[in-house]
Amino acid sequence: MLTYQDFGKTGVLCFAACFAGGVLALAQGAPTANCSGPPSLEAQLREHPDADAYIALAVWFDRNHEWECADGTVRAGLKIAPGSARLNYLLGLGLYSTGEAKEAIAPLRRAVGIDPDVLQPHLLLGGALASLGENREATGEWRAALKIEPSSEEALDGLARSLMAEGDYDTAIQALRSAPLNERLTFDLAAAYKQAGLYDEAAEALNHGLESFPESDALTGALVNLNVDESHFEAATLLAEKIADRKPNDLEAQRIYLRTLVITGNNDVAAPLGRKLLALAPHDADLLNLNGLLEQKAGDLAAARKHLEEAVALSPNDYNPRVNLGVVLADLKDPADARKQLEKAIELGTDEPQVHFELAKVLRALGESQAANEQLAIYQRRLKEKSDLAVAVSKASEAADAAKSGDNAKAADLYRQACAAQPQNAGLAYRLAMVLDTMGDRDGERAALEQAIKADPHFVPAQYQLGYVDFQAGEYAAAEGEFRLTTKALPDHAQAWISLAATLRAERRLDEARAAIARALKLQPDNPTALALSKKLAEGQAGH
Repeated sequence: MLTYQDFGKTGVLCFAACFAGGVLALAQGAPTANCSGPPSLEAQLREHPDADAYIALAVWFDRNHEWECADGTVRAGLKIAPGSARLNYLLGLGLYSTGEAKEAIAPLRRAVGIDPDVLQPHLLLGGALASLGENREATGEWRAALKIEPSSEEALDGLARSLMAEGDYDTAIQALRSAPLNERLTFDLAAAYKQAGLYDEAAEALNHGLESFPESDALTGALVNLNVDESHFEAATLLAEKIADRKPNDLEAQRIYLRTLVITGNNDVAAPLGRKLLALAPHDADLLNLNGLLEQKAGDLAAARKHLEEAVALSPNDYNPRVNLGVVLADLKDPADARKQLEKAIELGTDEPQVHFELAKVLRALGESQAANEQLAIYQRRLKEKSDLAVAVSKASEAADAAKSGDNAKAADLYRQACAAQPQNAGLAYRLAMVLDTMGDRDGERAALEQAIKADPHFVPAQYQLGYVDFQAGEYAAAEGEFRLTTKALPDHAQAWISLAATLRAERRLDEARAAIARALKLQPDNPTALALSKKLAEGQAGH
């Protein structure tokens, strides 16, 4: 019997990359009658027209680069065997590979529903959901994949990225910190720390990663960016220069150095390096953009315009070259075209204050005073938000250092200042709560946890901790609600099931408590707390 693994790494990747022609052709009603496979497989299909026969023929078409025939075979097979998990998976794979992630969801859901114990459909469904911004649902698929294969680096990477996309940095950190880290997962851990405002921990993760992967451009680049974000420009430049000197023929290493020079304003060194790299890769959109920016700063607007227009043409969905081109066009007294580029850049996702300021200048040049004033108001608001974020990051970093040194009172005060600057940051409020927990300030802890949940109603660590606080206060109904939310979000969280069981026991709902502790023991059979509570429940003892 064929399995998903029968496609092999190369076959599956090719199927995903090349399926596009077949999917699109079939959607347009293109005939597949001319498809002809090897006689043995055609005979097998005639004699036993089942899912395995269709899969075998689809694999053959795939390996022989007949993508349209491979797609037609999969779809024909689904008419005969709509309950085939493998055929549904392959249909979802083909749709996802053409950028039709939304359409891929249904067959992938069918695949995991029919055969939930196979890894690949969960991974692909998680990726499809994440690409559509459905990260909360995607986390369920990543967790299902990890249950099947706990060492799956792809699943852990997907889980971490989906959690970060939802702003749940603490859960991402918890998941990554306990796992063996490769280069990609080290990058994820550092990103989670950085987005949580824990810059020292992010730097530590990256430095440890570089000890294991000293040639990693990605980790070096991340550490350089971290230093830049903290205004450690000298350290960033030295690090970037070091990898560039060590890897003179590595374009990515040289790119890291060039970007650092541009960011730190070392244009005299950056300009010749930029020209050199562009000569090596003349159609690299990023290098065209960096050279255009350097030329704009040097006053060579004609050259800057040429390079930036090329960058926009090569990478139309990247807002960076559009911003720079807008500035150049404004300098060239072409406000109408400058406006188009700047407005498109904002549409593509940039919300940097300076972009709104540049657009305001262009609108004023076009005589649109009211629109210009609106952009100036946005500029001032974004500038304040950026300043508030910088204050929050600085205070949170100081607070983390104070907590490490055991000065919890100082840490709490600094976290309060960080929370005041960023009241919608659930992670900051949660870390304040944990410091207050250490200090025994239950009222303060509760207030901080409620602030975290108000900022993000799905922030699982805060939900769980609030359940603990409610339990300690004897508010069992509230605690039960929080623990149930935790087990729903994290069904593999053994401690949450233990806490729920303890709460149900305290409410004298012993049958439900036994069911909850059974879930915990299924996850962690040797957990001493779960075993002790299970023994008490078996004896029929209710809590007091």
